[in-house]
Amino acid sequence: MPIRHTFRPHYMALAIALALGHAGSALAQQPAGIPSPADQMARIEAFIKHPDTFATKVTKTESGPEGIALKLGDTNDLVTVSGRGRFNGLVDGGGGENVLQLDVANGGEFGESRNFHSLHIKRGQWTLTGTDDFRDGAVVMGNAALTNRGRIVGPVSVDKRATFRGNGHVGHLLVAGRLEVNALHGAPQVTGNLELHNSAELAYEVNADGRSETIKVIGTASLGDATLKIVAVPGEYPITSEYRVIEAGKVEGRFDKVLNDLAFMTPTPHYEEEYVSLTYARNDVALESIAITENGRELAHSIVEPERISQTPAPSKAADATVSAPTPSPATIPSTPLNAAVTALLGSSKATATYAIEQLAGGSNANLANATLSSVNPVSNSMLSAMRQLDNADLIGQNRTPRLATDSEANGRVWLQALGSGGTLDRSRGSSTLQHSTKGLVLGADWALDEQWRVGVIGGQSQTRLDGSQLDGDLDSWHLGAYALRQSGPLALRLGASHSNHDGSTKRRVAFNGFSDRPKGRYDANTQQAFAELGYNLGSGTISAEPFASFGYQRYQRDSYTEKGGAAALQVHGQMQNNFSSTFGLRLAQFNTLDNGMQLTPRFSAGWKHIYGDVDSKTQQRLATGGKNYIIEGAALDRDNLMLDAGLDLAVSTRQTLGVGYNGEIGNDSRSHGVMGQWRMAF
Repeated sequence: MPIRHTFRPHYMALAIALALGHAGSALAQQPAGIPSPADQMARIEAFIKHPDTFATKVTKTESGPEGIALKLGDTNDLVTVSGRGRFNGLVDGGGGENVLQLDVANGGEFGESRNFHSLHIKRGQWTLTGTDDFRDGAVVMGNAALTNRGRIVGPVSVDKRATFRGNGHVGHLLVAGRLEVNALHGAPQVTGNLELHNSAELAYEVNADGRSETIKVIGTASLGDATLKIVAVPGEYPITSEYRVIEAGKVEGRFDKVLNDLAFMTPTPHYEEEYVSLTYARNDVALESIAITENGRELAHSIVEPERISQTPAPSKAADATVSAPTPSPATIPSTPLNAAVTALLGSSKATATYAIEQLAGGSNANLANATLSSVNPVSNSMLSAMRQLDNADLIGQNRTPRLATDSEANGRVWLQALGSGGTLDRSRGSSTLQHSTKGLVLGADWALDEQWRVGVIGGQSQTRLDGSQLDGDLDSWHLGAYALRQSGPLALRLGASHSNHDGSTKRRVAFNGFSDRPKGRYDANTQQAFAELGYNLGSGTISAEPFASFGYQRYQRDSYTEKGGAAALQVHGQMQNNFSSTFGLRLAQFNTLDNGMQLTPRFSAGWKHIYGDVDSKTQQRLATGGKNYIIEGAALDRDNLMLDAGLDLAVSTRQTLGVGYNGEIGNDSRSHGVMGQWRMAF
């Protein structure tokens, strides 16, 4: 059962004086007959401290017969809900003067009540659904919040740190804190006056489709230099839209500040005698000023916004009989429809707009070239590996030094390599990180032409997976190539060239401000590689030490393509890229003969690779449904790289060899690593 006790006597005048000093709720110059928040709080505090007040504490769920949770007598009662206190049914204060105090940190919902003069919300988030009670009003204090879905007969005062919301009715509404108006909770209906203090903030929600809630005030709406904060719901906002904020018998004052989170739309309040409206229109903020990367700025420059023409919409119909219907001001609408993605961008917040521009720019498309070139590097490595290992096992003489490129017993050879590689193209000049992983098989065969020359051919197939923050893709590749080795004593000349065809597909994710699209692209590309390497073996006995120098060439060519999708789809122009490189390094190997006659050869090499000419990767594209061409730039090739190669070969017989290997290319911004397994058979 609830606990009752009386409070110690206190001087009423002292209580009122202390309460009047409560600065958090003070509003100046209240109209006659409307108590200020300080007056309301003073009355409640004086009532609490009065010796004739009986306290009833509710710390658990109260319920009773016939739907009555609590019914009090004719005394002056203070009912305090705290802890886990809840009511299940009607709460009747009975006779006398009664106050309900809500003091639960987690808040809750309060339903029907009768015969309470005042409501004091001390803390917590509360929802009120009861009607026609609290004739002396309600006070929302501290960090508390009240969502009113019912009807409070008297005035409601909202403290500086408190929040009030809901579509219920109140007698008067006096706000020093936050007043929220949105589609979820609606707008308050005020049968008296609305008083906003200069510390008050009206958080007003607007929607892209023009819908908004309107505060209805039968009396006077005093704006009191309060702050109007616009809360824009994500969506595709038109170039200009208008919203009705307040309708009242009379409007006094203005908002001191208007806060807006949208990057490219500016709200302008309009003050009339009986209403306050809000016009949302495109401002002068340039799209490129929000972009944080060069790719984003390039996209922003490419967007062509339509010219606008003036149009006066039909007058809106007043929603309340007590408020006259004003004639809206002329609006400005686009003369041609906007791309839906651009429309969503124009209606984005400042934080969202920055992210949206980068998504729409599609900067990852510029990384397709370098990712493809990285995926075909293992093909050249396979040919080089096959030629280098002729020194290690197939063509080792009795004195453990390299022999000529022919052998009287085995002039032919076939080999198979399983490839696996992966790498990352890091952020460079605003491009997004892109990871790539490749797996495939390469089959090769070579023959000796004479004592010094050996030639071979290769064929292969591989699949590459692309993963980025804004792009996923797949690349199916087919490879053909040829190579030649000239071995003259310790001097080796290795030549090779390959051609690869690529069938690529991409998927991008674009989602912001209520807009969503999944553009998909398919394209054809091809690559060519060529290299020449010169090495001189300085080793003796079981040790091979070969300084080497190589020169390489790579070419990438991709056809143009248009993504399939919605407004974010891009038309991507063709791309071509060429680069030359040189590599200088040292290769080491040691030949070991096991007790069972097999040969085990560990090997390692390190080199420095330098790329000449233009290392940037650029492509041109445009929004498929509008805009101009713009150039995006991907992750540039590293000018200098560390090249690593390590492996272990096992000659299981005079004709068959197994091998495993690792190769890596490490730069400042990008890196790739690969592994391979190889089987070779001489015939």
